Amino acid sequence: MLLKRLAIWIVVVGCVASLAGCAKKTPPAPKQEPTKTAAEYKAEADKQITEQNAAQELQKLEQSVAQEDANQAQ
Repeated sequence: MLLKRLAIWIVVVGCVASLAGCAKKTPPAPKQEPTKTAAEYKAEADKQITEQNAAQELQKLEQSVAQEDANQAQ
């Protein structure tokens, strides 16, 4: 009788332990590229856009916006 109770307790403890299982490990977060601040974007734009090429850069931006609008309309 005692041996039967002991066997039942061993089985119950084993079942509970197997149901609990191991702790799940979360995968490491992917590395993110550093994002630019508004000041960094402005400094980059100041280098690329001069008075001599401002009209050309404006035209490129207008074409880009028009193309995006056309793509969204589809």
